[in-house]
This record gives sequence, C-alpha cells and structure tokens, in this order.
Amino acid sequence: MEGGTVAVLWGSRSGIDGGTTLPDPAPGAHDRFGNRLAVGDFDGDDRPELAIGTGSDDVWIFDGVTRSGVAGHRELKTDIVADSSDYYRSLAAGDFDGDGRDDLVVGGRYDKDGSFDGASLVYPGATGTYTALPDEAHAAATGDFDGDGRDDLILGSPDDSAVTAYTGGADGLTASAHRTLTQDSQGVPGVEEPEDAFGEVVAAGDVDGDGYDDVAVGVEFETVGSVPNTGEVVILRGSADGLTGAGSQALHQGAAGVPGANEAYDRFGAAVRLTDTNRDGYADLAAAAPMENTSNGALWSLRGSADGVASSHGVSFSAATAGLSEEPYTYFGRSMPTSAHGS
Repeated sequence: MEGGTVAVLWGSRSGIDGGTTLPDPAPGAHDRFGNRLAVGDFDGDDRPELAIGTGSDDVWIFDGVTRSGVAGHRELKTDIVADSSDYYRSLAAGDFDGDGRDDLVVGGRYDKDGSFDGASLVYPGATGTYTALPDEAHAAATGDFDGDGRDDLILGSPDDSAVTAYTGGADGLTASAHRTLTQDSQGVPGVEEPEDAFGEVVAAGDVDGDGYDDVAVGVEFETVGSVPNTGEVVILRGSADGLTGAGSQALHQGAAGVPGANEAYDRFGAAVRLTDTNRDGYADLAAAAPMENTSNGALWSLRGSADGVASSHGVSFSAATAGLSEEPYTYFGRSMPTSAHGS
C-alpha cells in the first residue's frame, strides 16, 4: 500500500500560518489518499466541505475542517475504479442544478464493469445516487460558461484530444446538453493531433470580465513550428450560448510578450490555473512547463484583460524565485489546483 496524507495550510495576512492534518479514515482499504481534492458546499449549510480521492473506489467527505481539527467525515463509495497508472480520477464540485448544494463529479478511466472507456459520474450533494456522463473526466473543472447562474462542467479527454462542456440546468447535468471542442473546431487554434494531449488539464475563470467563465486547456505535447513537445495553452471563451471556439487564443513561449522561448520538450501547459491574482476583475493565467531547464521547471503568470489573456504582462518564476533550491528534475510547477472547486 502507498498511503497518503492531506494537510490544510491556513492563510493569513502574513502568509501561511499553521496547518491541520487530515488522517486517512481507512488506511488499510486503499492507497494514494489525497490524490485528488475538491472543495464544495455539499450539504447547503454555507460551509465548505473537502472531498478527498484515493487510489480505490472511495471518496471521503470531510466536514467542519478548522485549525483545531475536523467535525466529521463520511465515505462515498463510487462506481469508478482507479488503475495503477497516473490516471486515478478527477474530482470537481459545482452547483449544477441551482439548488444551493454543490454536486460532486468523479471521473476515471475504468468503471466497475472493467471498461477502459472510462466514466464521469455526477453525485448530487455528494450522496450515493449519480448521473452518468459518457465522457471520461481525465481532467475536470467547473464554471458558469453561459452566465445563467448555474455551474457548468468542462471535462478534458486527452486520449481523444477533446474537451466537452456540459451545461447545468434545473435538472442538473444531462448527457444530451453538451458541446465538444477540439483543435479542429471552428475558431480553435491548431490542428487536432492525438499525441498533443489537448485536454490533459483544464481550468475555468473569466479572463475578459464579460460575465462568462472561460476555459484554459493545456496542450503540453503541442509542437509549435518545428519545436516538438514545447507545449501551449489554448483559451476557449464563454458566451451566452456556452463555451465556444470563437475568439480563442493560443499562448506559448514563442508568443509576443511571453517570457522565454519555445524549446523542445518543455511541455508548457502541463498544469494550468485561472484566478484573479491582482483583484482587477479579470482571471489571470498560471501555466507551468515542468521540463524547462533540464526539468527544473518554471511557472508563468499572464494577466487577464478585456481582450483576453494579455501576454505582454507576463512574468515567469523558477524554484529559485520562490526561495527553493534549483536542481535538475525538480519539475517546479508540475501540479496546481485547477480552481477552488477541484483538481
């Protein structure tokens, strides 16, 4: 068994100020406790709960996490089975039906009948019944892409080089209310190629401040020009009609204003996050290239603006910038939460 630990580190005006360790409630029943996390208000009490994934079919919901401990926890048995590779599962939380309680999305490559096709299961209120969606959720994030006040869901399927947006509604998410986008879709930069891993990671946020959440899609194995696997990030825009390829952007180290240069196998876009870091009303893009500089890794911050992500305001960070030792194979930036609601 490979165990695992989850720690909540508490923020303050002066930075990180202490932490709370969440013990594994069933250490002998699974491994990789904490391999995926999602935060949501699953019971509608206006207090967040923490969903913790494992290397098995169980997800644990922790309630009342404070500096002094945990009020309680419960187990959610799912119909997803993790495999032994890196594709354990994704977790995401969002209020897809507008009832005031967040729902939990659990995704993986295998379901319990042994199918390799994968599954994405939506558990209302993180309870035992679920709605099945036909797309594997290798990556998942939530946002309001059509501005109707209900959360929508974006799923990344890198094996298919595609992302699929499911629209929230009064009945929650349904298999029929969705739109799939690839690099062959109208307005989306690039050409669909299976080895690019379009959709390996996704993140949601309103980069242009128009009231519709947008999506950042990592394409870490993208070849730009003649430079193989240098990687890029594609920004897809939200609209009144939902997620669309119109107005999409492609960002990489060769784009004007982005620090650095395209180099083979950097894998820019291996991790992405959208969040408003400077509180100006626009979500900013954080993107990582873990193989940069002999796999030291690096992280970029690109500002959101009324015109989308503005590469001219980009800055980059290394492990040394953060006061850490910089050594080969550090892979700095390799893992980032996609949003406050999931990873």
